[in-house]
Amino acid sequence: MFHKSKLMFWTSEVLLLTIIFFIWRQMGDMITPVVSVINTILIPFVMGGFLYYITNPLVTLLEKKLKINRIFGILITLFLLFGLVTVGVIYLLPILINQLSSLINSTQNLYWEIQSFVNQLSKNPLFKSLNIQSTIQQLNLSYVDILQNILNSVTNSLGSVVSAVINTLMILIMTPIFLVYFLMDGHKLLPMLERTVLKRDKLNISSLLTNLNATVARYISGISIDALLIGTLAYIGYSVIGLKYALVFAIFSALANLIPYVGPSIGLIPMLITYFFTDPHKMLVALIYMLIIQQIDGNILYPRIVGSVMKVHPITIMVLLLLSSNIYGIMGMIVAIPTYSILKEIVKFLANLYDNHKEAQQQKKNEEFGIIKK
Repeated sequence: MFHKSKLMFWTSEVLLLTIIFFIWRQMGDMITPVVSVINTILIPFVMGGFLYYITNPLVTLLEKKLKINRIFGILITLFLLFGLVTVGVIYLLPILINQLSSLINSTQNLYWEIQSFVNQLSKNPLFKSLNIQSTIQQLNLSYVDILQNILNSVTNSLGSVVSAVINTLMILIMTPIFLVYFLMDGHKLLPMLERTVLKRDKLNISSLLTNLNATVARYISGISIDALLIGTLAYIGYSVIGLKYALVFAIFSALANLIPYVGPSIGLIPMLITYFFTDPHKMLVALIYMLIIQQIDGNILYPRIVGSVMKVHPITIMVLLLLSSNIYGIMGMIVAIPTYSILKEIVKFLANLYDNHKEAQQQKKNEEFGIIKK
């Protein structure tokens, strides 16, 4: 009975993930060049696939409902997509840059706000024995020192900066190319496999691929719509409350919401840090507002938009996020859950095939020995 226990299953799963991560880290020096090459292709490939699942429903709608040729449907969709990007760059980017610049400038005073808070805290009888002032001085948290360290790091790693710029340009160029090819030929892949490789599909693999594709499509489109709703509601709420950097905080909340489970909490961090020392009252009002929005989203919106397409245990989610963030950063955290769910479904499919094969073999043996199963 123990092998059927849920505790045994999740424990084994978490241990397996941890072992894989440990092996990965031990092989770090050997596989780093390979990972670097893979990243150059993988990131625009994943981003192109992400945009494909968002834009493909519109292309399909134009093709099947409005009877527009797929090529023209793709052109219309790309025109709308790049139009939205252009509008965002023209109208929202200046506001975003202005708010970011103001936010960066305001952080110069944050150190003094923290120091004032620490001074008041050190006068409290409960904290006198901790010698907080000495600890803060040892940490050397001066804004100028931090900025100087950052500049020194940038100067000492100019090659890395140039490499990062080139990689970013490659991503910006390759992502639209992947997207166009996905929109043109993505819907032909499964029919092509059914005509060739899966022509005699006795194992019903085509059904598995269809289900996986539908699951990923629903998940990606669902979390994108959900993130857009959260970002919009956050911007409206922050603006009404009177936060100076409402757009910055709202965009961060929307992007963080793409990260499963912990994303909504991560999205609140910039707002909390910025206003904790400067305006705690506004911070508290904004925090209560966002917690209400997150409760509505978690209990009403998210289940209806995304559903339970990715059935993953919370403990497994936390382990996956920790491992993926160490390997691929934010991008890894976003794709970790759908990738894991796909692999899990494939493993379950293979396990069912193996069980069916064993059952068929046993049935064959029973028939050979004249054993009739009642």
